[in-house]
Amino acid sequence: MTRIEPITEVIPRRGRGTQPDGGAELPPADWEMVSGELRKGSATSWLATVGRDGSPHVRPVFAAWTGSSFVVASKHDAVKSRNMRADGRATITTDIGLLHVVVEGLIRRVTDRERLQLASRTMQEVFAWPTEVVGEELDAEYGAPTSGGPPYEVYEMHPLKAFGFPTQDTFEPTRWTFPPR
Repeated sequence: MTRIEPITEVIPRRGRGTQPDGGAELPPADWEMVSGELRKGSATSWLATVGRDGSPHVRPVFAAWTGSSFVVASKHDAVKSRNMRADGRATITTDIGLLHVVVEGLIRRVTDRERLQLASRTMQEVFAWPTEVVGEELDAEYGAPTSGGPPYEVYEMHPLKAFGFPTQDTFEPTRWTFPPR
């Protein structure tokens, strides 16, 4: 698993009633902790893409965190697939208990066999979803009820920015900026 080291910044709290109880200073959330929680895949993730007319398109997905990127499987003719092929900007959101996590990045179709094998392994490790690489897609015995069924194209999103919004007073709101890839 490849580690990435983003720049971490606290997002200042502003306005009445936004400070932690007792005015205590809290630390920013730690990206390594967030990355570990993302690898558990324990919550629903939502993928937002940009439609042909610029409108947002949001759907729940299996977004498996490799340690440095998200991999997503999608049917070739799905709207989200068309959007990802046409405009590589995307956002993936999820909850990891103590934080609501929003990751913004660039998403591209994967056709390289090595990256497809990484996606297949990651789907198995994170979601216990057995897939196999067949040509330039992932095949499986089953898929989500509304997925259109296997096989699936694979898309990989490399983060540019991420945000952690605390669900309680454990961390400060945090922004992570990732090195260009």
